[in-house]
Amino acid sequence: MSALRGAQARRLMETFRREGRVEVGFSGLRVAVYWTLGLGLLACGLVLMGGGIHVISTRTGKPWSGIIGVVMGLVPAVLGLLVLALGLALARPSRPPVVADAEGVHVQGGCVPWTVISGFGTSRHEGRGPNSHLLATIVVDKAAVTAWTAERGNVDGGLSRLHPLASPGPDGISLPFNLAVGARQLSEALEAIRLEVVGVSE
Repeated sequence: MSALRGAQARRLMETFRREGRVEVGFSGLRVAVYWTLGLGLLACGLVLMGGGIHVISTRTGKPWSGIIGVVMGLVPAVLGLLVLALGLALARPSRPPVVADAEGVHVQGGCVPWTVISGFGTSRHEGRGPNSHLLATIVVDKAAVTAWTAERGNVDGGLSRLHPLASPGPDGISLPFNLAVGARQLSEALEAIRLEVVGVSE
C-alpha cells in the first residue's frame, strides 16, 4: 500500500498502534456552527417575544399586539432550540460515531467485523441542489450490508433522528459525512488498520 497521505490519517494510525483502538468524532467546526446559529436564533426569538410582551410601539404610535410579537418570536426561538439540540447531540463525547478496534469498525452502535470487510474507499452522495458529500465507505458484500442494517435498526433506532447515519448503499456502508476526519484520509487510515489487524490474525 502506498504511504498514507495527510496528517489526519497518520494520527489515526499512530493512535491505533499506541492504544489498540481509534475513535473518530464529529467535526468541531460543524458543532460550533450549530451552536452559534442556534444561540443566534434563540436570542432573536427571545427579543421579539419580549417586545410582544412589553407592547413595543410602531412609528404610527399604535402598539403592536402582544400576541403578534410573541408568535413572531416563538418561531425563531423554537428553531434555535432545535439547532442547539442537534449541536449538543453531535458534541456528546460519550458515544463517538466511528471506532476501529481489533473486533472491527463500530459505526454508531453497530459493528462491522474485519472478517466481512474487503476494503475501504470513497463515494459521493449527491444531495438536493448543489449539496453533495464525499463519504468514506466500508466495502462489504450485500449480505453484510443487510445484516448491519438489521442490527442497527434493532439496537438504537432513535439515534437516527439526530445523527447523520452511516447509510448502506451499492458500494457498501457509507460513514457519516460530517466527521472530523476527511473521507479520503479516513479511508486510507482504516484500510491501513485493516491490513495490520488482518495480517496479525492470519
